[in-house]
Amino acid sequence: MGVLSEGTPLTWPQVEENVAFIRHYAVDLIGLWQRSKGRDEDPALWGDEIEYLIVSLDNARKNAKLALRSAEILPLVTGNGQCSADGEFPSFQTEFCSFNLESTPGKPWTMYPADLLDVEPNMRSRRAILKKHMKHNEYPITLTNFPRFGLKHSTIPEYPSLGPQLKSQFISDETTTQRTRYISTAKNIRARRHRKVQINVPIFRDEKTPWPFHDPSVNYNLHTYPEDDEPRKGAAKPNHIYMDAQPFGSGTCCLQVTLQARNIDEARQLYDRLIPLAPIMLALTAATPIYKGFLADTDARWNTLVGASDDRTEKEIDQKTLSPRFGGNTSYISPNPRLRAQHNDHTMSIPPKIKQKLIAGGMDDLLASHFARILIRDPLILCAEHLNQPDLTTSNLFEMFQGLTWQAVRFKPPPPKNVHNIGWRVEFRSMEVQPTDCENAAFSIFVILLTRAILAFDVDFYMPISLVGENMETAHARDAVRCREFYFPATWMTEDAHEVRSRGPVDKPSIISSASDHARPDSPSSISPLNPKGKPTEYPPTPISTLINGPPSSAPTPSAPGLLPLIRRYLSTLPVTLLTPAQGVKLEPYLELVARRADGLDVTPATRIRE
Repeated sequence: MGVLSEGTPLTWPQVEENVAFIRHYAVDLIGLWQRSKGRDEDPALWGDEIEYLIVSLDNARKNAKLALRSAEILPLVTGNGQCSADGEFPSFQTEFCSFNLESTPGKPWTMYPADLLDVEPNMRSRRAILKKHMKHNEYPITLTNFPRFGLKHSTIPEYPSLGPQLKSQFISDETTTQRTRYISTAKNIRARRHRKVQINVPIFRDEKTPWPFHDPSVNYNLHTYPEDDEPRKGAAKPNHIYMDAQPFGSGTCCLQVTLQARNIDEARQLYDRLIPLAPIMLALTAATPIYKGFLADTDARWNTLVGASDDRTEKEIDQKTLSPRFGGNTSYISPNPRLRAQHNDHTMSIPPKIKQKLIAGGMDDLLASHFARILIRDPLILCAEHLNQPDLTTSNLFEMFQGLTWQAVRFKPPPPKNVHNIGWRVEFRSMEVQPTDCENAAFSIFVILLTRAILAFDVDFYMPISLVGENMETAHARDAVRCREFYFPATWMTEDAHEVRSRGPVDKPSIISSASDHARPDSPSSISPLNPKGKPTEYPPTPISTLINGPPSSAPTPSAPGLLPLIRRYLSTLPVTLLTPAQGVKLEPYLELVARRADGLDVTPATRIRE
């Protein structure tokens, strides 16, 4: 979750009374934008974020439980002064659930290969620091989801369900970290939608699965709260695993990377170019095949997060006036001549008054549309302090909206009180955390090197954003890497990138290079022909193995070389002062791990768990 201020929380009726007031001042995002739009030549930096489950093992009883101890462990970790492998003290934070902790490196990484080779040792050091301050039988586990969470005896300590905060029939209020922002978020999501959250994950059907399947863990005879009627009225769908509270989504663990761009223009380019890659990386890292002890018919957590954070009313869902608060991206934002109107085909409405105010403040149409769609949402958290002479020199009020809108790729302005001189950033959020530090390092390094190659060769992957949404659904399928195909542009390379397979090193792009200055012909303005499925033929369904590694050698000359060959092409352009032969050899195993995952030679964690 975004970093949000603490204070005296307002009840949901009080929030509703003040939404218009807060939104009026939050539009002073214009001031922040005007102060920051001229930033340039910021260094290319990045950081990773890893989330952990705190798991308690009872070897005598052959049992594992979630330890609800993040608030106890955090002060021990942050106050011990122990450095990680690179000599910097890492950062640790609590998360939404009391069995989660989050870690980030002590300082931002550069894009240089020497730093990339420090990523895995740093991740191992962070895990070791956490373990050192846990009980002897507790472990920081990078598993996306605890398979038995929501069943009895799955946490330690164990508390009764049906508490007043969550009103969940499966889990206790104590599974939520007891901080204002988390408690208020859960309460206000439920209050705004006028019912509990409804998460339904398809059940995996084998020969012994009763059909239709009715989740046997659901108690249909509860009468503690009015919300207990919901399962009886259809909230628990047949043939699905039913969950009824935010921790079922917000307690899952992810791997994220955040990149600082040279300036706002480069940040907008990175944002656009990463959006089509979010479903691909979700499928490659899929690690969530079990909920509440049941094997699901899906492999990824994303839709669980969507349902856990969905504050929309039934009317808003029916009329499709709002997309889910946690979901895919709704628009591209770079003023790129290759961006066509039909690429921004999301149906979520854009509030005209807010957009016009942003345009009047100097924003262009694309950026104003993006921020207007964020500001149209109601803030889930509001404190009394925000109503007392709002400080218009900060974007703290804007963060009430931005910080609780979770898209697969997030565009982040510099902070208002910018004591650390932070620039424009892009956060890539779709990846699932992997069981090992080597895997987490490999996927982080892959994303970072890919962004460098994309900028160096001026590559983009524009496609209708509705097809990106379809790809996000496809990414949830069982063994999607080996068994499904994803819509993707058939042609996406510049001349330099096109000759990846046939030409030697080109003249040096810098390790922090931005998009190349040479122009590329604009894409045709007309809509392309449709294939039998009614999809434009320029975005053919493509296996992930082809997207990552390129077409098989037996295939005809390809129109796109594959993302890993593009990365290797980029690395070949770097002078020896930036990439020594020894460093290249050490980087290769990380790229090979991604290559083998894409080819299905090394299966996803979800498939490993199933098998």
